[in-house]
Amino acid sequence: MSSMTSDQVALQLDGLPAWQLDGSSLVRTYEFADFASVVAFIVKMSFHAQELEHYPHWESYYTTLKVSIGNADQGTLHNRDVQLAKRLETSFNAQKM
Repeated sequence: MSSMTSDQVALQLDGLPAWQLDGSSLVRTYEFADFASVVAFIVKMSFHAQELEHYPHWESYYTTLKVSIGNADQGTLHNRDVQLAKRLETSFNAQKM
């Protein structure tokens, strides 16, 4: 697992404008039409997380889903954090169309 420098993180965040850096985690809040859509998204994305062997923190309430990717213990972001964020973003944007 390779760590990213602060410059690499900044560059990756340019391509993920809705994501924020919170300590050593990437954080994003999604809004959905209804609760079932939130749950469906979590289920669908869990397969991507499993494939990467990387598990985000999900926090949902009704139509809102907050996702946190990373681990405070690791102290820095890793490539797979960004990979998972990109997969989530791609899937979310595809469902809006």
